[in-house]
Amino acid sequence: MRLSMAGNTAAAWGFRLARVQCYPYYPITPSTSCSEQIATWVGNGEMDAVVINVESEHSAASAVISSAKSVRAGTATSSKGLLYMVEVLENGSGCSLPFTIFVGNRATGAPINIWGDNSDAYAVRDSGFIQIFAATGQEALDDVIQAYRIGEDLGVRQPVMVNLRGFTGTHTYEPVELPSIADVDSFLPPFLPLEPLFAPERPVTYGAMLSAYYYRRHKRNQTAALKNALGVVEKVGLQFGKQFGRTYGSFEWIGAPEADLVVALVGESSGAAETIVSHLQGRASIPGLAILKVRLFNPFPAQEIATQIYKANAKAVVVLDEGLPHGDVFPPLAARISGALQSYLGSQMPRLASVIGGLGGSEIRPEHFQTLFNLAANIAQGCPYRREPYWLDIEEDPILLTDEKKVDPKLWKQYGEIWKSQPILDPYHVPLPGNNYEIRIYGRAGQGAITSAVFFTAAGVENGLWVITKPTFGSERRGAVVHTDTLIQSGGEGETRAFTGRQDLVCIYDDTILTSPGHAPTQDLKPDGTVIVNSSRYSPARVRQLLGLTGSNASVYVVPASRIAQELHLGSYFNMAMLGAMHRACSLLDFQAAMNFYEKSVPKPKEANLEAIQRGFRETTDQELPPAEPLPVDERAETFFHWRPEEESLEEEMLRSMETLRGS
Repeated sequence: MRLSMAGNTAAAWGFRLARVQCYPYYPITPSTSCSEQIATWVGNGEMDAVVINVESEHSAASAVISSAKSVRAGTATSSKGLLYMVEVLENGSGCSLPFTIFVGNRATGAPINIWGDNSDAYAVRDSGFIQIFAATGQEALDDVIQAYRIGEDLGVRQPVMVNLRGFTGTHTYEPVELPSIADVDSFLPPFLPLEPLFAPERPVTYGAMLSAYYYRRHKRNQTAALKNALGVVEKVGLQFGKQFGRTYGSFEWIGAPEADLVVALVGESSGAAETIVSHLQGRASIPGLAILKVRLFNPFPAQEIATQIYKANAKAVVVLDEGLPHGDVFPPLAARISGALQSYLGSQMPRLASVIGGLGGSEIRPEHFQTLFNLAANIAQGCPYRREPYWLDIEEDPILLTDEKKVDPKLWKQYGEIWKSQPILDPYHVPLPGNNYEIRIYGRAGQGAITSAVFFTAAGVENGLWVITKPTFGSERRGAVVHTDTLIQSGGEGETRAFTGRQDLVCIYDDTILTSPGHAPTQDLKPDGTVIVNSSRYSPARVRQLLGLTGSNASVYVVPASRIAQELHLGSYFNMAMLGAMHRACSLLDFQAAMNFYEKSVPKPKEANLEAIQRGFRETTDQELPPAEPLPVDERAETFFHWRPEEESLEEEMLRSMETLRGS
């Protein structure tokens, strides 16, 4: 069964389908909604488990370690929450306790940053956990299920960490195949506690002190068990593929079997990279290209990766890390790949460059991989290049030189000759075709823009379309301008997660955004794109003028969504009317088919919300709207909203206070 869900929800389903019995947690952005979903299921009786609301992430880690001695256990965390667990994490691996932690990867600061990168996972890479990186919600669900099969293998018995990039992974709504509980039960056996904590007939001690003689042997055995996971991951991934049709391994090689140029990475950013490989592969003057998508980060499949790169006859490898080296030669992934190639290929290893990008939620776009493959091509041709990491998307320290005036003078002295020797190769920078239909919604926080996009996505998925929605999140206050992006795949092969950043449809939920000096909502609108604005005061001609679209081929519509919501007694909740307006502009999703879904799904008051969708669809127009009839005034409400304390006499204030006390 294919459903639309966010990455956090997919991970929660992984825990539920794996029949996790104990789930201690302490919420932290961006993994919170995974734990909230599990708590909701347990509270509703839909999931047979114990949820423990602890007072900190440290306590959550302690509780999950303790419970894993007797039952199947799991939890979720992110960023500083994971770092707060560090003190006790090694107790889980050192005591050979299989459990799973889902990590919504997030920057660790300082400075404070709540957005996604791999800093948290990298920081605990030496804690003894098996670490798997997922790229999608589907992979997160599948990886959580497989994590228990891998960790509970008698040759392993180690905890597993499943990573998914914060927000762009955890909060993206996309199609996910949900396996049946019966199928998962046949794949994942019931939990087998080898040394249960509460067994009076067989008392055990966990975490006993060992002298050096025994300690070093214990750690040697622990390391051997972790290395055993390399083969178990491959075996479990193949078995999962036979049963569910989605095969997994330690890494995935995407592109030409013989590839001169390789870009290596982990996680969610691989979606944009795959798009560029498909786009550039086979073009004149471009050799074989490939993406090395590393899934198993710890234990690292060094020999297998070195063998794959050797078989591909690669000339250059560029490694993208969403984390820092912290004084090392390279960041963690580049360091591990470099070590693997040195150890197994020696002098026959290809040239390798390290690139740091995606930090603190920085967007990694398809064009960035065009730059990385251009860099790899230059390196393969023998051009000089940096031995220390490059930085992605920093104008004063670019990977390829486009404008010398923007370069930091100190860096020019250091790298000027390298920049001058690295040409920009035009075949690698051919723009992506806009085959897919992209929608951007602008609104103010609290207006329900994301909610309407999520409903649209779910309706599309139910009707067989590939639709994904990536909301933006941050430290916005209520009323600040936010946006969300939706993609409908209408061309090409495969199932893309890569946005081009050029919109076919822009929906503006608040017409004050039109005159906001800090926003240009149609700057990336395609030439023949469409704009819809919620407004009763601006005509389409005036909207066109305010957006600088006069003389363009863009279509401009207005819809009185706020008025519709008021007339239907929905208050300020006009997002359902805007949902109907979206359907008016986008014909890829049949409106009546979508209404069949909305009739089952929209919140209360159901009838009013459904009518708002219908009216939004009907009343979207490119003509000037007739003047609105004034709504009846609620005099009591108006008196309340316009009341000011300084306008009261002392007698009136005393009377009002007495009425309040009496409950009047």
